[in-house]
Amino acid sequence: MAETIVGAEHQGAPDNVIYVGKKPTMNYVLAVVTQINSGIGTVMIKARGNLISKAVDVADIVRKRFLTDLKDPSGEGIAIGSEELANEDGTKSKVSYIQIAAVSSKRKDDNAAPPKSSMVYIGRKPTMNYVLAVVTQMNSGVPSVTVKARGNSISKAVDVVEIVRHRFLPDIQDPSAGGIAIKSEEIANEDGTKSKISSIQIAIKK
Repeated sequence: MAETIVGAEHQGAPDNVIYVGKKPTMNYVLAVVTQINSGIGTVMIKARGNLISKAVDVADIVRKRFLTDLKDPSGEGIAIGSEELANEDGTKSKVSYIQIAAVSSKRKDDNAAPPKSSMVYIGRKPTMNYVLAVVTQMNSGVPSVTVKARGNSISKAVDVVEIVRHRFLPDIQDPSAGGIAIKSEEIANEDGTKSKISSIQIAIKK
């Protein structure tokens, strides 16, 4: 089952509800994409108070950058309201909320056969962007994803693989058993010269 990211106050919430909290935006994007790719047709993105704007960002990033086949939630796919919450001093207060539906427009039998392998190149973007890329591909049916990085990005590649393995896809194979390769590559410099740089490739397999 896909991991649902919720705050402590939301434990026991339905599997298809993602409560947006104080974690980085991409964490919630990853949670939505993971659930949709695991076969859940509708995922609800919900946030309260000052976090409402983050929920809108999450829904927009998911639809425009990762799952472009999602239905536009504008209109009936978006609900706003208010809820009564208990305060620490025992009193109660009302807080506004928004709920946005991420609805897949694909049926499982509409999906084309996924490729047998793919490559994710690690660069300067935040680590969770690459985690999202790997998890998305593997949940879409790709059996093998290779993570590749050069130079200073090598440590980030290792972080990406470890986060994928221990937080999102614990059933994948341990790449230490022959799934890691290191070498040096020749690259062109801006002045026309060439230099060698170390690189790593880590194979993630189901």
